[in-house]
Amino acid sequence: MGRTIGLVNTYSTLNIGDAAIYSALTALASEAKVVAQFPDLEPQYIPGLQILPQIGTCDAYISVGGDIFNNAREGLITKAFIKNLLQLQRKPRHTFVFGQSIPRSCHGLSFQALAFCWRRLAAVCVRDAESHKRLTQAGVKAILSFDVAFSLCVSEEAKTIAKQVLQALDVPPESAALISLRAFDSMYSHDNQQFQTQLVTLCRHLYKQGYQPVLLIQSQAYGADNDLAVAEEIARQVPELKIFNPFSVTHELPNWQLVMGALAICRLIVAIRYHTAVLALASGKVPFNLYYSNKGKDLTQRLGIPGCSLQQFNPDTSIDAIAATANQTFDDVAIRQQVQQDFQTCYSRAVPT
Repeated sequence: MGRTIGLVNTYSTLNIGDAAIYSALTALASEAKVVAQFPDLEPQYIPGLQILPQIGTCDAYISVGGDIFNNAREGLITKAFIKNLLQLQRKPRHTFVFGQSIPRSCHGLSFQALAFCWRRLAAVCVRDAESHKRLTQAGVKAILSFDVAFSLCVSEEAKTIAKQVLQALDVPPESAALISLRAFDSMYSHDNQQFQTQLVTLCRHLYKQGYQPVLLIQSQAYGADNDLAVAEEIARQVPELKIFNPFSVTHELPNWQLVMGALAICRLIVAIRYHTAVLALASGKVPFNLYYSNKGKDLTQRLGIPGCSLQQFNPDTSIDAIAATANQTFDDVAIRQQVQQDFQTCYSRAVPT
């Protein structure tokens, strides 16, 4: 009988960044049967992953949630946080964490509880230097790597379909500026009204410069993690705008692959969502990275990616810097190999031979 690997701390397949994480981990652990469960009524397609009502007992487990250890009530520990920690207690010596970041909200008592649980695991690998430093200081033997979605590749089929979707919107890829966006809440603090004003101004500037601004819908998940309402409000103020929504297009690819195809062929990319930047870089393109958390900041600092914090972003003075990214390329091969190697290191420690 072959091994079964369970993905735990899952969030939703309706967030394309998270779906990319699940696809990447399933591919990296392809010698095993990989299973997961989600709260989604209609889960999106994840190649190779078996989605079950309950994952049951597995030979080993991978904790997958990128920012899943958010603790919404600072000073206390939430039920959701405890529930996520308990998922690591099934078989700690056969469980590893891969590609996580520790959110700003996880500190004090919640961080102590997290570090206590993680010290007992087979392996811990995080994707940003700040999380790595905090864990190391807390006595957790953590590996510093990058997001697991860096192991994904863009396909020619995805580029072709993305081009067709853009053509249906009357957008030539060579003049398209693809911009991701999100709503903000207590987990990621930024003023929603300020953000919309920044994006409206940016889109108007891009249009004046001869680019076609296109808003990318990257999540239709829960609460603030749904991009459509924000996109429609910005489009109301900038009628020239187009919206690229992978969820509303009929195609056979996983949605992250279609997004990667679009990122690979568009002239400019403004990445507000973290996985817009990751998937762009994994397809060899350099985005302008507008980060709002330590994970996004880490990409700019460690990889030298152009960009700044959303708080500091001035759309009136950034157009030249954004336009300059059009001619830059990124070596996706080296980072892909590093992520693959780091995964194998963790996998070999956790999975019984």
